[in-house]
Amino acid sequence: MNLFSSTNFGKNRKHNRQTLKKLFCLFFLIIIIFSFIDINEFFTASSNFDSPSDIQNTFDTNPKLATDTSMLQDPFTKNFDVLQQFFESKYKADLDLGIDLYFRYGDREGDIIDDTIFSEDNLLLYKSLMGTNLSHIETYEKYLELRSTPLWYKESLDQFQYGFVRSFDNTTETIKDDNRYLIDNLMPIFLLIENIGTDMKDIDINGDTPIKSIVEIFDLINSSEFWDSNNIGFNHRNSTANVKYTEYNLYAILANLQIHRIFGELQVESEIKDEAYVLAIQTMAKLIDKMWDDPPYLGFYYNASGSWDPVAFGKDKYLDVNAIGIITLLEYWVETGMKNDSSHLQKAIDLYNKLDEELWVSGPAYMYKADQDWSNPDPAYNLEANSIMMSACLKLFELTGNITYYNRAVEIFDYFENNLYDGPLNKAYDSSNTVTSKNLHSNLRLSEAYLNAFKIYNSTILRSVYNVSDEVPNFIFFQDRMNLTTTYSFEKPMLYYNPDNLSFVMTKISYDITNADIHYLFKYPNGTFFKQFEYPNNTDTSHTFLYNIPEALSIGNGYNIYVWANTTYFGFAEIIKTFNVNSGLVNHSIKGLVKTLYQGPVLNVTVPINNTRNEDVTLSAILEGEQIESDPAQIINFTSFEITEVSFNLTAKFGAVLGNTKIHFKFIKGNNTYLEIIKFIEIGHPFAYEGFIYDSKIVSGDKISVAMNIINFWPNATQSLNVSFTGEFIDDFISEEYLAESQIKTVYYELNSSENIIYDTIDIEMSITINKTIYYTETIVIEILPKYEIISVSFPKKVSQGSTAYFILIIKNNREETEVFSLYVNNKRVSANINQLALGENRIVKKITLPFNPYEFGSKSYIFLLKDSSGEEIAQFYFEITIELSTFNLIIFYFLPIIVPIGIILYFKNKHIKMKKLRR
Repeated sequence: MNLFSSTNFGKNRKHNRQTLKKLFCLFFLIIIIFSFIDINEFFTASSNFDSPSDIQNTFDTNPKLATDTSMLQDPFTKNFDVLQQFFESKYKADLDLGIDLYFRYGDREGDIIDDTIFSEDNLLLYKSLMGTNLSHIETYEKYLELRSTPLWYKESLDQFQYGFVRSFDNTTETIKDDNRYLIDNLMPIFLLIENIGTDMKDIDINGDTPIKSIVEIFDLINSSEFWDSNNIGFNHRNSTANVKYTEYNLYAILANLQIHRIFGELQVESEIKDEAYVLAIQTMAKLIDKMWDDPPYLGFYYNASGSWDPVAFGKDKYLDVNAIGIITLLEYWVETGMKNDSSHLQKAIDLYNKLDEELWVSGPAYMYKADQDWSNPDPAYNLEANSIMMSACLKLFELTGNITYYNRAVEIFDYFENNLYDGPLNKAYDSSNTVTSKNLHSNLRLSEAYLNAFKIYNSTILRSVYNVSDEVPNFIFFQDRMNLTTTYSFEKPMLYYNPDNLSFVMTKISYDITNADIHYLFKYPNGTFFKQFEYPNNTDTSHTFLYNIPEALSIGNGYNIYVWANTTYFGFAEIIKTFNVNSGLVNHSIKGLVKTLYQGPVLNVTVPINNTRNEDVTLSAILEGEQIESDPAQIINFTSFEITEVSFNLTAKFGAVLGNTKIHFKFIKGNNTYLEIIKFIEIGHPFAYEGFIYDSKIVSGDKISVAMNIINFWPNATQSLNVSFTGEFIDDFISEEYLAESQIKTVYYELNSSENIIYDTIDIEMSITINKTIYYTETIVIEILPKYEIISVSFPKKVSQGSTAYFILIIKNNREETEVFSLYVNNKRVSANINQLALGENRIVKKITLPFNPYEFGSKSYIFLLKDSSGEEIAQFYFEITIELSTFNLIIFYFLPIIVPIGIILYFKNKHIKMKKLRR
C-alpha cells in the first residue's frame, strides 16, 4: 500500500487542519475558563466584607458590580450569538444579490440538503434572530434589499401584480415557486411594524418610507389576489386554488390589527387604518363561525375549502394553528376594547386549557397535532409549533398577569434547552424530538419566542418604601430601626383601543414576583462601601428589611441603599433609597452669634439643643476653630425631650487670618459624635473705618478734602493708629489718631496737591496702620481739572451797518475761589457785564456797536482776550465779521442822490415842452 498516495496525503492534510482548529478552539476555551474563574474569585471575595475598611472604593456606584455577573445575562438570548454564527457559516447562499439569502433545510450538522430559498425565512430572519443587531433604519434597508432580489415579483404592469414569491432555486438561480403566498406577504407588515414601530415616521430612503411600504403590502392583500369578498376571508395564495387556511387567516387578522394600531398612533392614512380594522373584524367573525369548534372539542380547525366547507382532515387540531389562535384572540381582545367579559378573552383562556389538557406532556412539551376530537395525538414535540405556543403563553401572561402562563412558557423553554439544543456540537436546535435536522424556519420561530420572553424578562420594576412618611427619613442611631419594604414586580404599560370613542387608552399589567434574590448594599455619604445584605429566594411577594441603626454609624446626610433583585427568568431591577443618620439632638438658632467676630473681644453665644431621644444622655460640649481661642470642654447632661441651652465663649485670636473661618460646636461621647454644628463667621480687625469721602475732582494746587469715621470695636480698651496718605503729586501726610473704648471718631484731613500736575488723574494711597502692621489700604483716584473750562462762545458772522453784535462767553471756574478778570477787544481793555469769575459757570457778555458810515462795509476782525488778575491769559478768541450795507443807508446815500437830480431835470424838461406847444 502506498502510504504517500495523493488521496491519503489529502486526507492527512485535511485531518491536520481539523486537528489544528480543535487545538485553537481548546486554547481559547481554556483562556475563557480561567478568565471566568478570576472574575468569580473577585466577586466571591467581594461578597463577604463586614467593615468599610475592607471594601472601601472597591465597588463602583453601580450595584451590579457587587454580585455575580450572571445575573446580568438573561437566559433567553444567551445562545443568539452562536446561533447566528451557525446559520451564517452553514446556511448562507453564495448568490451575489446585494444581500445575503439563506436556505431552510439542513441536516444535523447544518449541511444543506435542499438549496431552496424561501421569502418567509429571509423576512423572518431580520424580524427575529438577525434583527437584534439592526437599527431601525438598517431594518428598513434590509427590507428594501430583499425587495431588490428575485424573491420580489413585479414583472406585470397589471394592478396588484407584485409581492414576494414563495421560493427561489439557488442551483438554477431561477424562481422555484412563483406563487405569492399570503404568509410571505404578511411578513413585511410584521417586520416593519414590530421592529421599527412609531420611529418609521422619521425614515426616508430615496423616497421610500416604511409607511409607503406597509400601504403597498396592505393594498395587495386587500385586493382580489388574496381577499375573497364573496366568502369573507383570505386565500392562502394568489391562484385559483380555492383553499382557506385558518393559520394564514389568523396571521392576516394580526397584521391588520397591527396596521390599525400603528397608523392610529402615527395619525396617518385614517382610511387604510379603518379598512384594516374592518378586515380584521370580518375575518375573525368568519373564523369563529366556520373554523371554531365549540365544546367539548374546542379549538380551531386546520383548513377548509374556498367557501369554508370542511375538507378531508381539515378539522384536525394543530398545535401551531391553535397557538397562533390564542395570540390572535388576545390581540383582537386588546384592539376591540379589552373588556373583562369579552368572549374572545375567554376563548383564548379556554383554548389554552384545552391544549394543556389534550396535548401537554408533563416534562417534555406539547404534542404536535390530534384529530378533531383530540384523539390520536401525534407524539412529536415539534420545535416550531412549541415555539409559537411559548409565545402564546407569554402573551397570556403579558395581558393577564397570571404567572401560570409564564411558568408554562419557562417549561417549554427548559425543554428546548435540555432536549433540542444541539449545543456541544452544532449550536442550533433540532426540528423536533424525532428529527435532528436543523430547520432555519423553526429556529427563527424559536428566536421570535425567545425575544418575546426577553421583553417580559426586562419589564421588571423595583419599589422600596420606608414605613415612615418622609421620602428621606432621619434615623436616630442606637435607637431607631429601619423598616424598608421592597416589592419586585413585572410591570408593563400598554395601549388598548376603545372602539366606543375611537381612542387608544393606556393601561398597566402588573404581577409581584416571588422567589427572587434581593440584595441591599449600604454606602456612606462619601460613596464608600458600608455593608451588604442578601436574601436569596424570597418566597413572599414583598420583602421587609429591618435594620437597627448602630451607634457606631456616624451622623450624616445622604446614606444610600442600593436595592436590586432578580430571578432566573425575570430581569435585574434596581432602586436607590436614601436616608440620613442623626443622634436625636436637634439644634435651634444660636443666640448671640454675629456675622463678624473682631479680634480681641470675648463673645458669649448660646446653643439651644433639644434632646429627642428616648433617654437622657451626657456629652462633652466643645467649641473648635483654627482662628479662635480654645474654649474648655463642658460636660452637659441633656434630658430626654427637653431643650438645654449650652453657652460658649467665642474669642478671635490676635493675629487671626482675616476673612471667613469655620467654627465647630461639637457634642461627643467617647469616639462618637452626637451633634456637630458648623458655622462660618467673618474674622475682622479690632477697628474699622466707614463713610470714606473725598474730593474726586480738583484743580492743580488745590487742597484735597478727606473725611471718614474710625470705629474702635474694643469695648474695654483704647487704641492708637496712624492714618497716612501718599502719592506722587501730593505732600505726604500722616496723622496719629487715638480711639477711646467703643468710640466712633470722625476725622477730616486737607491734603496739599502740586501746582504742576501733568496728568488727567492721580492716585493717592490711604493706609491705616498700628505700629508697622498695615490693617487697611485704599487707593483713591483724583481727576485733575483745568482752572477754567470754556463751555461755549458765540459772536455773529454777519451784522448790518450801525447794528449791535454781542460777544457771549460761558466759562466755568473750577477753582475754589473767585477770580477778577480783564476783557480786551482788539487790544483795548473794555468792560463787560461782570468783572470777576465766580465758582462754577459764568456768563460774560460784551456789546459791540458797529459804525454807521454808509461807505464802510465788508470784513472786519475782532480779537477777544481774557486775562486773570495776574495778567495771565485765560482765553483768546478771533472772529471775522461781515458788515453788510443797511437798507436805510442804501436809500439815503445811494438811491436818493441819483433819483432827485433826474427828477428835477425831467420836471423842467416837461415844462419847456408845454410852453412850446402854447406858442403855436
